[in-house]
Amino acid sequence: MKEVFIKKYWAEENILFYLHFQDGKAVRQIEVTPGRKIFLSADNPQQEDCTLYDQLLDDLEIELRDLISQTMFEKVWKKGG
Repeated sequence: MKEVFIKKYWAEENILFYLHFQDGKAVRQIEVTPGRKIFLSADNPQQEDCTLYDQLLDDLEIELRDLISQTMFEKVWKKGG
């Protein structure tokens, strides 16, 4: 199983995304805005107006700087759980 962890900022909406992909499919996601943090997973794919990313990893425009370690992702994930 190939795992990829991404941290990507969407300037237009002022949202910082953390995404965890397994074999090209998003399984966990954190959306951080100035007012909230939303934690999504395959077991909890929707909360408020947020939905777990449903496209493939290959559909994202990923740059090398967007890749993060599993440790970094887990640190942010644990703060919400």
